[in-house]
Amino acid sequence: MIRRALLLGLTALVSGCIIFDQKSEAVTFHQFAAPTADGAPASAGPQVFVPRAIIPSALRRTNVVLLDDNGWVHIEDGHRWLAPLDRALPEAVGRHLTALTGVVTTSQTPSEDHLVLLLTLDKMELFTPAGSGRSLFSLPGTETKADTATLQLSCRLEKSDGTPVAVKTFSQSRPLEERTPAAFVRTQSANLAALSAELAGWLRPAHLAFSK
Repeated sequence: MIRRALLLGLTALVSGCIIFDQKSEAVTFHQFAAPTADGAPASAGPQVFVPRAIIPSALRRTNVVLLDDNGWVHIEDGHRWLAPLDRALPEAVGRHLTALTGVVTTSQTPSEDHLVLLLTLDKMELFTPAGSGRSLFSLPGTETKADTATLQLSCRLEKSDGTPVAVKTFSQSRPLEERTPAAFVRTQSANLAALSAELAGWLRPAHLAFSK
């Protein structure tokens, strides 16, 4: 009887592992769309160190999280970020900045004098219109009003010794095609690209002044 119970237990464990593997194979991985730095002409001046971003606690997981402005949270088990969000966000911003300005960005602390760009993700959420579909848990397509994806990023530029240079908050919003993780990531990628373009215009004068 004991041997049979052990055998059943082992069978359950093995079958559980198989199920987990099958689920893991069905996981879709996402990342922010951003240009590659290959071939971008480097501008004169110091490197810009972009460390890991500060992100809201609700987003500190590998899963794609749909968070609305009313505080509802929906965790997508079958959709995950290719890299942790606190690392993926600054890497994408860095690639955009390099492509737009030629400024050399890095995720590793440079040995020589440099600037530091600190990013805080204030919002990466959905705004759902008032009505029966107010919650992001409502069935998509039940409302005529479109949902909106919002991205807000606070940026602090410092010298390598910690001396503050400039601080500014940027925000972008776009209509969301549908309440799916893929559409959410795609729309937030567009928000991040537009936000990075604003950030580049803000960063360039400070970078040039530091170069003199």
